[in-house]
Amino acid sequence: MIKAVKYMGALKRGETKPHLFECEDGNLYVVKLMSNPVGKMILVHEHIANGLAKYLGLPVAEGKVIYLSRDLIDRTPEIQKFNMEPGPHFGCLYYKNAVRPTTEKRIIKCQNLHQMAGVIVFDHWVRNRDRCSNYFNLIIDEGAVHNKLYMIDHAGCFHSSIRSSKRLKATAYYMDVFWGDLYKEFQPFLSDKKLFYRYISAIEQFPDDEIERIVLSTPPEWESDTTELDGLAAYLIERKNNLKEPIKKLLSNHWGI
Repeated sequence: MIKAVKYMGALKRGETKPHLFECEDGNLYVVKLMSNPVGKMILVHEHIANGLAKYLGLPVAEGKVIYLSRDLIDRTPEIQKFNMEPGPHFGCLYYKNAVRPTTEKRIIKCQNLHQMAGVIVFDHWVRNRDRCSNYFNLIIDEGAVHNKLYMIDHAGCFHSSIRSSKRLKATAYYMDVFWGDLYKEFQPFLSDKKLFYRYISAIEQFPDDEIERIVLSTPPEWESDTTELDGLAAYLIERKNNLKEPIKKLLSNHWGI
């Protein structure tokens, strides 16, 4: 957890109405508040998905638990209208050179382009239905010579705002196949199905106790019901061994491989 030290402003886009803060490590973070319009459940999903992706070595934007102090809120009048409360919130590192993956020129310069196969497999594991067609859930950090892909925004995982332990238990076995305009942008660059199966294998080998550790590291201010967290861990453990079939269908139907 790191402390926010300066408010930089509200961001215009996003269902969760995020805000930009400078934090004690000197970086800027896009922060989703506990009081966001969608609810605290979204912070749980962001935190867990970020931790899982980092463990797998996927290109996920750095996520942190961001602490907003009462002092910062009290001495910053412009944020008081947003009903911010002191405590832990979720922040994602802000990339000032971030652009959307909308052109071949931007995509082909990504030095980690092959990792998009892992992003697609990961989305199926955590049931992120949103990214496949949402150009705002993946960014390209533009550099002078090379670009780099980063995953952002995991709010849509685990059935999004209608998630419950009962729903997770009932749907853990069901594996959707996702496809949309964003995935289509990367289709010409991911022609080797071994890339996808490499990430399937990595998720299959993800230790159960490590999944549980990541899930249970969720701040209690966001989820006080441990049965919900237990349900999330069980959901992930069940699904990690069922990825081959949906990815096989995806590659056959849309890649022809």
